[in-house]
Amino acid sequence: MFGIIIESGLADWQIVQQEGGYGTIRLSGTFQVPQAALEVGTEIAYPVVRVLSEEDNSQIIPWRKANRQPQGDGMRGTWDVTLEVPAGGLYRIETGLDTKSTKPDLGWIFRGDVRLHIGIGDIFIVAGQSNSAGYGKDPAYDGPDINIHLLRNRGSWDLACHPINESTYASDKVNVEMGVSGTSPYISFGKAYHKRTLYPVGLVTAALGGSPISRWDVNQQGDLYRNMLDRIKECGGKAAGILWYQGCSDTTPELARDYYANFERLVKETRKDIGYEIPFFTFQLNRQVNADYNETWGILREAQRLASHNIPKVYVLPTLHCSMSDGIHNSSHASIMLGENLARVCTSVLYHQPEYLAPDICNAVCGGNILRITFANMKRGFVIITGNPRQAGFLVRDLAGIVPVKAIAADKSNPNVLELTLERALEKGANISFGWEADPGHNPFLDEVTYMPPLAFYEYPVQLQ
Repeated sequence: MFGIIIESGLADWQIVQQEGGYGTIRLSGTFQVPQAALEVGTEIAYPVVRVLSEEDNSQIIPWRKANRQPQGDGMRGTWDVTLEVPAGGLYRIETGLDTKSTKPDLGWIFRGDVRLHIGIGDIFIVAGQSNSAGYGKDPAYDGPDINIHLLRNRGSWDLACHPINESTYASDKVNVEMGVSGTSPYISFGKAYHKRTLYPVGLVTAALGGSPISRWDVNQQGDLYRNMLDRIKECGGKAAGILWYQGCSDTTPELARDYYANFERLVKETRKDIGYEIPFFTFQLNRQVNADYNETWGILREAQRLASHNIPKVYVLPTLHCSMSDGIHNSSHASIMLGENLARVCTSVLYHQPEYLAPDICNAVCGGNILRITFANMKRGFVIITGNPRQAGFLVRDLAGIVPVKAIAADKSNPNVLELTLERALEKGANISFGWEADPGHNPFLDEVTYMPPLAFYEYPVQLQ
């Protein structure tokens, strides 16, 4: 083929991670002057490259000479170019072979390969287990968006659509799903993120349903961890964040107590291996109906909450207000909501947009039989859906045993405070838990502004007055 051939560099639909508002594009290949031009007479030939907006065909970067390595008579050879392209898109990358004829005033730019639908934006790695891969089965409007792209398991970039973890032409991958997956939070996330930043979004799948954290731990089985690193390299070695939703497979007595240490090691090893402090954007577990264990879910959710406190650049959102598609998987509608919420968190962290955090317990004090719980990250006050304390998901205990909650009320003068009326005064060793069961109360209280419930917490110590 004459003209310009692209042999390495971009693929159609690829997203390039931007840094400081620009993305680096590297292309290389071969060039060959067409025979007809040689017969007329060609003095010199230069490979050229330009970048155009696919929206209006305007030139973002006009024709620019590439580096050329001529061979023989100089009418063929190899070429390479590096471009710094502004964040945005979608772009079309065109190449051509600019020639000067031996005849005066005769010149031509001959054909070259083209790369289509290129975005300079933010890439996110999708990791974890089934609610990350996506198993929502109910119908819901969450169709493709031209600005949201997916590096599929088969290794090619494409327009993103559900199911994001399908494994066509990828049966050799370690994250091949056993079942038929469905809706995940991350198409919705990408669309909401793009609306807030105007940056194209690239999603890179690495999740696998049913995977315990040992498969993400380099010191244990670690196969999914190694696959995630390979996927990061495959998309260029840089990403804006890791989207992590995992933990259901670790809710056994043997595994739950070690979850915090295992997750902390995952974060540290990932950052060491890729060479920078990539943020982790995470979800607490939702629920499982008819699970084998109860309090291990509270232990694990507490580990997820504490990780956001103690590990730099780890962020967490609650999911206890989400509807279900089956006994353990979030519904499609819930996944869409979670994706939109996550986009608010990510743009807050990465681009200093308005803060978006869930209510989080920061103090618990009991005087007599009144237990006052103070929450951080409150905007206005609480919506208390039910007056039934059991349905709200609380558990209060001290050394004498469980202390029933008789009533729940908001403190009108302090919108970040809830008051629980107990059946008796608390004794030593008192603590309070919220969302501590495998299938906790289905009517949690909500932040009046964000309509998110508080993060679940487990055995938070209560001060006695």
